Amino acid sequence: MAVLAAMSACTNAPGTPRPESASTTPPVTTTSKSARPREVKLDGRDACQLLTAAQLPALKINGIGRPVDAPALKAKGCSWTDNGASIRLVPVTIEGIDAWTSGKKTGRPTEVPPVEGFAAITVTVDSDPGVCDVLIDTADGQYLAARFSVSPSFEGDFPKPCDGARALAEAAMENLLR
Repeated sequence: MAVLAAMSACTNAPGTPRPESASTTPPVTTTSKSARPREVKLDGRDACQLLTAAQLPALKINGIGRPVDAPALKAKGCSWTDNGASIRLVPVTIEGIDAWTSGKKTGRPTEVPPVEGFAAITVTVDSDPGVCDVLIDTADGQYLAARFSVSPSFEGDFPKPCDGARALAEAAMENLLR
């Protein structure tokens, strides 16, 4: 079973799900594909190009993104690391967010308000409260995974993980919609 994957240093993209212990949280229902304002295909997208240098300071990240593998998602992402926090973006093209909401993947999915009109969920794991993933339903069988991770001793220096992951997802979606 895969859940949110650990963040690693990368250039211009954060957040992938990683394996974790089984969750007893009941599945969340997702919004139908008709709730999407349009399809935004992620095939061939370079995760490190999903953020601009101008967006990084607002995310409290000062580093350069570096490509990373996200084997649990069978995708390539991008990760930015700063002292005490990291972010990661992963365009996932092998499954939709229903893989998380149906209980096929481990983690606690929670439906949250849409991002730029696209259905979104957060995925958290009880054993790792410093990490949050926001998954955006961009197209049939595809989603954008945005991860924000904060080390415990730096919690006061960064947004809460789910707030940071949402800001990251919003920034990336702004660019995808241009």
